Amino acid sequence: MYRRIGSTTYKVTVHFDEAERETMTDKIVRLIGNETLDKSRECGIIEMPQMSRQPERSAL
Repeated sequence: MYRRIGSTTYKVTVHFDEAERETMTDKIVRLIGNETLDKSRECGIIEMPQMSRQPERSAL
């Protein structure tokens, strides 16, 4: 499969171990979870919501 991004064309190939018991969904969830854990050190915790006005489709 080929994927063009901008002026660069990438050839994408997929390979996997047929004896592997982890499903593709399991792999994706694991990758997202690992990335979240890696990035959490860079993110701070917001103590108070930082909204100065009501959201556009607010009922108020």
